[in-house]
Amino acid sequence: MNRRRFLTTTAIAGATSTSLLHGDGHKKKQGYLELIRFVVRNRPAIGKLERYLGSTVIPGLNKLGCSPIGVFRPKHGSHGADVYMLVPHADVDSFLSAWDKLEASSDFQAASDTTMEDQYYERIESTLMRTFSHMPEVEIPEAIDGVSGRIFELRIYEAHNRMKSTLKVEMFNEGGEIEIFRDVGLHPVFFGETLAGPLMPNLVYMLGFKDMAERDRNWKRFVSAPAWKKLAAEERYKGTVSNITDIIMTASSVSQI
Repeated sequence: MNRRRFLTTTAIAGATSTSLLHGDGHKKKQGYLELIRFVVRNRPAIGKLERYLGSTVIPGLNKLGCSPIGVFRPKHGSHGADVYMLVPHADVDSFLSAWDKLEASSDFQAASDTTMEDQYYERIESTLMRTFSHMPEVEIPEAIDGVSGRIFELRIYEAHNRMKSTLKVEMFNEGGEIEIFRDVGLHPVFFGETLAGPLMPNLVYMLGFKDMAERDRNWKRFVSAPAWKKLAAEERYKGTVSNITDIIMTASSVSQI
């Protein structure tokens, strides 16, 4: 994994998304993201899981350097009893070791040793992602920070082969699609290239909005933006997305995002 953990001092023209770092002059190392989907027995059980995450899991992971951690409830586009948690990792070592370290703590053991009749969740499904070079860290958009009723949009872009998926990552990075998002008010939270998980090959990203009205308004601004129309017309990026999953979410009261 050491080949993934380095800093470059100069942006190289034409570099791939696995080696080019953020182009804003602050040269930050790409990190890793763990997106966890908890399958919960029923909607009344969601509150119990969230209290457990807020009191035990999130503080424990924060102490291990994983921050900020997001916890989200789907409104549209996913099973109603799902809960999603986003865990940032500085490097692969953190992903490999954080949960073992957390499990070894007495606080975690005391809170987590449930019976089958008193479980917090039915099953979990995890996706491991590498952040994009042009957005290497999770962001809490200033426009929505602390806004009551803020919503989040999780989008999964599948491709029919790995080469096309890599090109779509390039389109966001070197192609400038991330910056177009920012310009029109599609407030990014993260962008991740999936390394392991379902529906591969794919990339995953999340946007934040004050409400659905802002979301709908700014997506319309995006599709009519001249910069987007020019980028979308480039032959290089044709056919890079074969399917899109779109999930609208709200932040849990224990979420740090």
